[in-house]
Amino acid sequence: MHQFEHKRIDVAIKWQKPVSLEEVSEIEADKCKDTYFYKIIGRHNNNFKLFYIGKCIEQYVTTRIFQKDHLIKQADFKEAHKKHKLLVSFGNLSEEQKLKPTELSNVESLLIYSHTHDDFSYIKNKQCSLSHNVIKNYRIINSGWREEGMYKIVAYGLFVRS
Repeated sequence: MHQFEHKRIDVAIKWQKPVSLEEVSEIEADKCKDTYFYKIIGRHNNNFKLFYIGKCIEQYVTTRIFQKDHLIKQADFKEAHKKHKLLVSFGNLSEEQKLKPTELSNVESLLIYSHTHDDFSYIKNKQCSLSHNVIKNYRIINSGWREEGMYKIVAYGLFVRS
Protein backbone atom coordinates (compact mmCIF):
# COMPACT_ATOMS: atom_id res chain seq x y z
CA MET A 1 0.00 0.00 0.00
CA HIS A 2 1.25 3.50 -0.84
CA GLN A 3 2.05 6.01 1.86
CA PHE A 4 -0.11 8.96 0.85
CA GLU A 5 0.97 12.52 1.58
CA HIS A 6 -1.64 15.12 2.45
CA LYS A 7 0.45 17.98 1.04
CA ARG A 8 -0.77 19.17 -2.35
CA ILE A 9 1.51 20.28 -5.16
CA ASP A 10 -0.06 23.21 -7.00
CA VAL A 11 1.05 23.67 -10.59
CA ALA A 12 0.05 26.58 -12.82
CA ILE A 13 0.64 26.16 -16.55
CA LYS A 14 0.07 29.04 -18.93
CA TRP A 15 -0.51 27.77 -22.47
CA GLN A 16 0.66 30.02 -25.29
CA LYS A 17 -1.23 30.66 -28.50
CA PRO A 18 -0.27 27.80 -30.83
CA VAL A 19 2.12 28.25 -33.72
CA SER A 20 2.71 26.17 -36.84
CA LEU A 21 5.49 23.60 -37.01
CA GLU A 22 7.28 25.90 -39.44
CA GLU A 23 7.21 28.69 -36.87
CA VAL A 24 8.50 26.34 -34.16
CA SER A 25 11.59 25.62 -36.28
CA GLU A 26 12.36 29.36 -36.36
CA ILE A 27 12.14 29.91 -32.58
CA GLU A 28 15.50 30.33 -30.89
CA ALA A 29 16.07 27.56 -28.34
CA ASP A 30 16.91 30.09 -25.60
CA LYS A 31 13.39 31.50 -25.80
CA CYS A 32 12.00 28.12 -24.74
CA LYS A 33 14.37 27.40 -21.86
CA ASP A 34 11.57 27.65 -19.28
CA THR A 35 9.03 25.69 -21.33
CA TYR A 36 8.48 22.21 -19.95
CA PHE A 37 5.17 21.25 -21.55
CA TYR A 38 3.73 21.30 -25.04
CA LYS A 39 0.67 20.09 -26.84
CA ILE A 40 0.21 19.25 -30.49
CA ILE A 41 -3.12 20.38 -31.84
CA GLY A 42 -4.90 19.96 -35.16
CA ARG A 43 -6.87 22.87 -36.60
CA HIS A 44 -9.48 22.61 -39.34
CA ASN A 45 -11.41 25.81 -40.02
CA ASN A 46 -11.91 27.09 -36.48
CA ASN A 47 -12.17 23.66 -34.84
CA PHE A 48 -9.30 22.34 -32.75
CA LYS A 49 -8.40 18.79 -31.69
CA LEU A 50 -5.88 17.82 -29.04
CA PHE A 51 -3.56 15.18 -30.50
CA TYR A 52 -0.67 14.96 -28.05
CA ILE A 53 0.63 16.24 -24.70
CA GLY A 54 4.35 16.17 -23.96
CA LYS A 55 7.04 17.43 -21.65
CA CYS A 56 10.72 18.25 -21.94
CA ILE A 57 13.13 18.21 -19.04
CA GLU A 58 16.65 17.92 -20.41
CA GLN A 59 16.12 19.41 -23.85
CA TYR A 60 14.26 22.26 -25.48
CA VAL A 61 10.76 21.74 -26.84
CA THR A 62 11.99 23.18 -30.13
CA THR A 63 14.45 20.27 -30.33
CA ARG A 64 12.02 17.58 -29.15
CA ILE A 65 9.35 18.42 -31.73
CA PHE A 66 11.73 17.55 -34.60
CA GLN A 67 13.22 14.31 -33.31
CA LYS A 68 12.62 11.17 -35.35
CA ASP A 69 9.89 9.65 -33.16
CA HIS A 70 7.99 12.94 -33.15
CA LEU A 71 8.27 13.32 -36.92
CA ILE A 72 6.70 9.86 -37.24
CA LYS A 73 3.85 10.89 -34.89
CA GLN A 74 3.32 14.07 -36.87
CA ALA A 75 3.15 12.09 -40.12
CA ASP A 76 0.57 9.78 -38.50
CA PHE A 77 -1.50 12.78 -37.34
CA LYS A 78 -1.39 14.29 -40.83
CA GLU A 79 -2.39 11.00 -42.46
CA ALA A 80 -5.30 10.38 -40.08
CA HIS A 81 -6.52 13.99 -40.14
CA LYS A 82 -5.72 15.25 -43.63
CA LYS A 83 -7.75 18.46 -43.32
CA HIS A 84 -6.07 19.54 -40.10
CA LYS A 85 -3.03 21.79 -39.84
CA LEU A 86 -0.69 20.83 -37.01
CA LEU A 87 0.07 23.47 -34.39
CA VAL A 88 2.14 23.49 -31.21
CA SER A 89 1.26 25.28 -27.97
CA PHE A 90 3.94 25.77 -25.32
CA GLY A 91 3.06 25.44 -21.63
CA ASN A 92 5.10 27.57 -19.27
CA LEU A 93 5.33 27.47 -15.49
CA SER A 94 5.52 30.72 -13.59
CA GLU A 95 9.07 31.96 -13.00
CA GLU A 96 8.94 31.29 -9.27
CA GLN A 97 7.59 27.77 -9.71
CA LYS A 98 10.26 25.07 -9.66
CA LEU A 99 9.34 21.41 -10.01
CA LYS A 100 11.54 18.35 -9.69
CA PRO A 101 11.85 16.10 -12.78
CA THR A 102 9.57 13.48 -11.17
CA GLU A 103 6.96 16.17 -10.48
CA LEU A 104 7.12 17.35 -14.10
CA SER A 105 6.60 13.75 -15.22
CA ASN A 106 3.67 13.38 -12.83
CA VAL A 107 2.03 16.53 -14.19
CA GLU A 108 2.43 15.25 -17.75
CA SER A 109 0.96 11.87 -16.73
CA LEU A 110 -2.08 13.48 -15.11
CA LEU A 111 -2.68 15.79 -18.07
CA ILE A 112 -2.58 12.83 -20.46
CA TYR A 113 -4.67 10.57 -18.23
CA SER A 114 -7.36 13.21 -17.68
CA HIS A 115 -7.68 13.98 -21.39
CA THR A 116 -7.96 10.44 -22.82
CA HIS A 117 -11.66 9.68 -23.00
CA ASP A 118 -14.52 10.17 -25.46
CA ASP A 119 -14.36 13.97 -25.56
CA PHE A 120 -10.66 13.73 -26.45
CA SER A 121 -10.71 10.61 -28.60
CA TYR A 122 -8.08 12.09 -30.91
CA ILE A 123 -5.28 12.20 -28.34
CA LYS A 124 -2.51 9.83 -29.39
CA ASN A 125 -0.34 9.53 -26.28
CA LYS A 126 0.39 5.87 -25.62
CA GLN A 127 1.83 6.19 -22.13
CA CYS A 128 -0.45 7.21 -19.26
CA SER A 129 -3.62 7.07 -21.33
CA LEU A 130 -5.08 4.15 -19.34
CA SER A 131 -3.15 4.35 -16.07
CA HIS A 132 -0.48 6.29 -14.23
CA ASN A 133 1.85 5.86 -11.25
CA VAL A 134 1.26 9.19 -9.52
CA ILE A 135 1.03 8.87 -5.74
CA LYS A 136 1.17 12.52 -4.65
CA ASN A 137 -1.61 15.09 -4.52
CA TYR A 138 -1.69 17.55 -7.41
CA ARG A 139 -3.80 20.44 -8.57
CA ILE A 140 -2.96 21.60 -12.08
CA ILE A 141 -4.41 24.89 -13.26
CA ASN A 142 -4.29 25.42 -17.02
CA SER A 143 -4.62 29.01 -18.17
CA GLY A 144 -4.00 30.84 -21.40
CA TRP A 145 -4.86 29.18 -24.71
CA ARG A 146 -7.25 26.23 -24.27
CA GLU A 147 -9.42 26.40 -27.41
CA GLU A 148 -9.11 22.63 -27.96
CA GLY A 149 -11.00 22.08 -24.71
CA MET A 150 -8.21 21.29 -22.27
CA TYR A 151 -9.59 21.28 -18.75
CA LYS A 152 -8.97 24.39 -16.67
CA ILE A 153 -8.31 22.39 -13.50
CA VAL A 154 -7.04 18.83 -13.14
CA ALA A 155 -6.80 17.56 -9.56
CA TYR A 156 -5.65 14.23 -8.25
CA GLY A 157 -5.23 12.78 -4.79
CA LEU A 158 -6.76 12.95 -1.38
CA PHE A 159 -7.94 16.41 -0.37
CA VAL A 160 -9.12 17.00 3.17
CA ARG A 161 -10.48 20.02 4.98
CA SER A 162 -10.88 20.24 8.75
